[in-house]
Amino acid sequence: MLAFAHALGAEPPRLRFHLPSGDAADTLAEFGRQSGEQVVYLVDNVRGHRTREVVGQFTAWAALNQMLAGTHLIVHRDGVDGPISVSRRAEIPPPLPRAASPPRAVSSRTDLSDVVVLPEFTVSSQTADRYRAADAISAVRVRASLLDAPSSISVLTRDVLDDLAPIRIFDVTRYVAGVQEGRGIQFQDRMILRGFESNGQRSVDNFLQPADADNIDEVVIDRIEITKGPNAILSPSGSPGGSINVLTKSPLYDRQRSLTATLGLFDAQKLSVDVTDTFGAGSPFAYRIIGSLQDSRRYWSADARLRGRVFAPMFAYRISDRTQLTVKLIGAEHWIFREPLLILDPAVSAQTRQPYLAPGLSTRSRNGIQPWSHVGTHTADLFALLTSNLTDILSLRVAANGRYYFEDSVQEFLATPSLTERYNPMTGELTQDTVWTLDPATNTYVPTHSPFFDPASVPVRGDKQATRRKTVNLQTDLVGKFQLGPVSSQTVAGLALSRQTNYGRGVSGVLPGVDLSQPQRRVVPAWSSDWLFYYVTSFTNWQAYVNQRVGLLQDRLQLTGGLLHYDTKTRSLNRVSSAPPGVLDDEKDMWMASALLKLRPNLSLYYSHSTNSTPVIANDVPLWRDGVQDEVGFKSEFFNQRLSFTAAYFEIAQTNVTVPNPDRQTNPAAPEQLVSDLGNHGYEFEIVGGLTPNLSAIASFSQLKMRDALGRHVRAVADHNAALLLNYRFRAGRLDGLSLNVGVSYNGRRAGDSPINYTPLNVVGQTSFFVPSYYVTSFGASYRWRDFLFRLNVDNFFDDQGYLQQAGGRVSGTGITTAPGINVKASTTWNF
Repeated sequence: MLAFAHALGAEPPRLRFHLPSGDAADTLAEFGRQSGEQVVYLVDNVRGHRTREVVGQFTAWAALNQMLAGTHLIVHRDGVDGPISVSRRAEIPPPLPRAASPPRAVSSRTDLSDVVVLPEFTVSSQTADRYRAADAISAVRVRASLLDAPSSISVLTRDVLDDLAPIRIFDVTRYVAGVQEGRGIQFQDRMILRGFESNGQRSVDNFLQPADADNIDEVVIDRIEITKGPNAILSPSGSPGGSINVLTKSPLYDRQRSLTATLGLFDAQKLSVDVTDTFGAGSPFAYRIIGSLQDSRRYWSADARLRGRVFAPMFAYRISDRTQLTVKLIGAEHWIFREPLLILDPAVSAQTRQPYLAPGLSTRSRNGIQPWSHVGTHTADLFALLTSNLTDILSLRVAANGRYYFEDSVQEFLATPSLTERYNPMTGELTQDTVWTLDPATNTYVPTHSPFFDPASVPVRGDKQATRRKTVNLQTDLVGKFQLGPVSSQTVAGLALSRQTNYGRGVSGVLPGVDLSQPQRRVVPAWSSDWLFYYVTSFTNWQAYVNQRVGLLQDRLQLTGGLLHYDTKTRSLNRVSSAPPGVLDDEKDMWMASALLKLRPNLSLYYSHSTNSTPVIANDVPLWRDGVQDEVGFKSEFFNQRLSFTAAYFEIAQTNVTVPNPDRQTNPAAPEQLVSDLGNHGYEFEIVGGLTPNLSAIASFSQLKMRDALGRHVRAVADHNAALLLNYRFRAGRLDGLSLNVGVSYNGRRAGDSPINYTPLNVVGQTSFFVPSYYVTSFGASYRWRDFLFRLNVDNFFDDQGYLQQAGGRVSGTGITTAPGINVKASTTWNF
């Protein structure tokens, strides 16, 4: 029987444990979460050792003692309050006779030849705290300590997702410094990272998924890593503000089975199942099956629906103690009601403190938009990952991803007049109900009253589109770690290929105008036989990179340099127009350099400089989006890595930034993209982890100054943002098993639209309105009883509703959204 010394003057507290039997690689992580102890181990070193089930109230020592009984593992504690380390015995002595004396310390000396190194391309399953991971792989696809990463990386653990019960990724990323609400929040996982819109771009298991309209379902997510600033290696075609890397769940070599049912007022009604196990005792094969079904009303109306289903079978083969193959198939379908009809009142201007809707429009209604108006997506992702420790100093990763994406959306859009002719030529201010025309007799601009819409017949149109994308990604990476006397070295080199073919086509449909006095009237479009748009695009991108890190002064000084060569052939053909295809057949070299100084083992200072280039074709014109970022910051860890504090200052300059043109929503002839050069600088602060063994927190504050080339606020981007999430878990006494969490996030004042650049009189166009600052609140509680977990989540518990929460223009289709009311969701999870 194994034991460790716990030299305390008082009797340690008795805690409630529910530890299933299983592979030590998984159960040790669960022991750390339930006990609040920091447990340090190499996953591959303890993997394969089966631990015993522990259920009941015990001291942490007694629980671990029972769990590890009969295994070939030894434990050691560094000091009275230090972390617990678990390793494998070099030799296994005969069983010791039972003794009534107190447990004694067991030596932690092991034969180094017996240690199996954790693959460099996988993160550790242990966490320093429920809310804090100590490592990440989103910098250069190699596992690295967050304290040693010369950039800002935030990690959201599965525990955070479970506490918040998110509908979309932003429901959890809102607590991360530098992340803001995006426009058009119903779909595409839209967010703003350091002032730049993601436009739906994200990475999944290190593979970029550009601009697809689906939201990834939380049921398949294991954790989320957010890398701030451009990342040439992880996502060279991603947002310059940062990268969202979603790491999906994988098969476990331990039986875990759960069934969860969720009910709520809206955006709820969901059933999900998650089953994982080996194919038999001692089997090198493991599987996982994840599935979910959802059909729920949206906030605005019972017939505005949110539907989805997911099926994800996964397979793992442990070829040896150094090599593993994992294959995942994630299939999903989603049907999301687009949005209600919303138009701002003509009197709303930049001086209006609380923008409001035009008469006849409600914040709790579809306002005449048909219930069939939706975004529909069908996706299938196949992932294959082979990782291997070739030698003690060389590790290999080979990964492939095939993605099929099909969108069959049928939507109803406003067809109101363009606002371009409604700016006062002398002042640059928007006058929504006034058109300005040039009087040739006086050579002056004359205003004419022209209502933007008629409440009895608001002009709308149907829009039916089909988009199909087929994408193949291949990646291979080799990492070598060397010790050259007093100098440590890590070299990471890799190749990547990404190939995509795509078409997007659509037709328009004639609809009668919406009568706001009869918002429930049902109609269907008369569809045109001519294409409204028809694009055929493709790209083939090659990447080759090398990243070199050198450690000096016992790794207290770390110097890193990286070089990436990017070769692209990007093609876009507009089949509706007679324009020749846009082709970008070119290559670019990008580089980064950084220095990190560890003033103390738990305190790092760093500086990094990086460049980035992304091929784009905007409005049929091939372009490179080029940029540069400088960042300086410091990081610290406390309480044996349980709590971290980071601060960073950054500057970003980017050319040819493209965002959807809001005018195109009402005028299909308008350019599809707005192209501009943007600059941004700001600073961020973030605290993540355990303030005490029972209390976990995420706190963040961001300030930036994002302006366009004419010095105007960029739409939807706030200068100030802050957030706080607290979770407290009761570990003993009558409330043992109860967990409470409360969250609040703050978004500052933002520009509501993108005005024209200049009027005919060369006057700069002015922002027509601003979205006021607002708070979003949440409360949650959970209670574990035997094999059941009960959760309650209350979003917007103050029921502060109806105000303008986000906007990209003055009308629907541009991302304008009003705040929903309180939402109460309850779920029950059965672990069987």
